[in-house]
Amino acid sequence: MPALSVVIPARNAASFLHEALDSVFAQGIGGMEVVVVDDGSTDGTWEAASAYGRGVRAVRQEASGSARARNRGLAETTGDLVAFLDADDVWLPDKTRRQLEVLEADPRLVLVFSDMVAFRGDVTEPTTYFRQRGFDGRCAASSIFLYDMISTPTVIVRRDGLRRAGGFDESLPIGQDTDLWFRLALAHPFAVVDRPLVRRRFHGANVTRDARLLARCVARIWGRYLDACIEREPSMRARLVADYARKRWTHHFEEGCSLLREGRPREARRELAAAVAAVPGRWRAYAFWLASFARTRGARGEDEGRWPAL
Repeated sequence: MPALSVVIPARNAASFLHEALDSVFAQGIGGMEVVVVDDGSTDGTWEAASAYGRGVRAVRQEASGSARARNRGLAETTGDLVAFLDADDVWLPDKTRRQLEVLEADPRLVLVFSDMVAFRGDVTEPTTYFRQRGFDGRCAASSIFLYDMISTPTVIVRRDGLRRAGGFDESLPIGQDTDLWFRLALAHPFAVVDRPLVRRRFHGANVTRDARLLARCVARIWGRYLDACIEREPSMRARLVADYARKRWTHHFEEGCSLLREGRPREARRELAAAVAAVPGRWRAYAFWLASFARTRGARGEDEGRWPAL
């Protein structure tokens, strides 16, 4: 059996996939299996994966999203340890060696992750992912709640832990990976390598930047685990509750603004009122809530042009 299985979901990533695969084989780890799951690509990703050689196996599915692609990759692999890499990202040369050493040293650990750096073209961000979030180095579920610091391409995880957790939730359009890390962290110990071991690429074709959908999924996922995190760490209650309130504010605010743009002021007003209730001190939600009355008057045939454009 392979020591490490690498699962790479790929959709329209033909221009990046070769570099991602090169970074996997540059690790120098023997006994790896690598599976690329082509998630309904139309740009030659399948051909690029199939032609790579060097032990890469390509499988195809209709466009179904990254959660189903990763679950398909898990079903197609057999290694006791699993690593994930997105097709447009790159591992740094000593990533797997450092993380495998951590897992080997403590059999109780189910997952190890690391810091990373973002880059766009030839420009690399000067501040790492952890530093941007103010991550304090703790690996408890409450730290995921407060910092959202686990990026999937940095993870190596034991397969039996994934199996017990149930894999990725395919009902979530965004954030399926964070949802899974919550479930694992509430049941098992994690470890972290506090140095960047992954380069995360940002480009025009990155997965959705829909602020409304992102805020909705974040509020849904974090709402699932608030009580469990508080139960595990009661001393963190105030911080966790306040952080969840901010996430609910963002969700309701983004919903309200989107509904205003769609010409649905009454529905927008309800969402913006919920944002005001979540974090009363944030004046923007209150200002937009007031503006929703203007939009309602305009919709009734009054002088809509006099009301502010949002």
